Amino acid sequence: MSGDEHIVDLQEKNDLKTETALDNDEEEDDDEMEQITAQKVLEVLETAWINEMCAPEILPDQTDMLELMVSQVSHMVEQMKDLDKNDFRAVVHSMELERVRYIMASYLRCRLQKIETFTQHILNQEDVREPDDKRLSPEETKFAREYSSHVDEYFHKVATQYMPNQQRGELEQRIVAPNLMSHVFLKANVAVPAVIVGVDDEEVDMAPGSQHIIPYQLVADLIQNNQGQLI
Repeated sequence: MSGDEHIVDLQEKNDLKTETALDNDEEEDDDEMEQITAQKVLEVLETAWINEMCAPEILPDQTDMLELMVSQVSHMVEQMKDLDKNDFRAVVHSMELERVRYIMASYLRCRLQKIETFTQHILNQEDVREPDDKRLSPEETKFAREYSSHVDEYFHKVATQYMPNQQRGELEQRIVAPNLMSHVFLKANVAVPAVIVGVDDEEVDMAPGSQHIIPYQLVADLIQNNQGQLI
């Protein structure tokens, strides 16, 4: 091998090492991004879960976050298969998986309970909302309509068919709506000036991290805009 060929061969090897190192760096960056994304998804989902548990009305669904979290859980389960069951890391990961699964199940259960309790009220509101403002996922909407249909059919069989003089107004009076003026605990995420906190138009400036007991309806927009969260 001549000197020039030897130099070229060394240069090719160096280029290959450089490319390999860059690929490894990119993989590490991708892994770090995945970890950050998974942590952020979990934080968003935990906030949505607590808000849903504390709010009297149903809030916008977080289907996208749930799907991402389900994918992350599946990934964690696959990784745990390579760990020894007696490994402490396996125990920690198992506990974390159970916590995440509980959050997802509790979140969905809470939303279903609200749909079953306020079925017709929620459907009436969904019918007048713009497509981008819908609060139910397509699956929840299908469930709500089928549930409402089954309840109406049941009541018709056992009661309403024997009440021919029943007026439409009486049917509307039976619609159950959430009490939006019920008090909630709110934590401000950002500074929010001049928030009306009473029927006499009393205003208060909310500082970041400050906590308040206030009727839900007065701060519903803050929760929707992520300016505050329920606790």
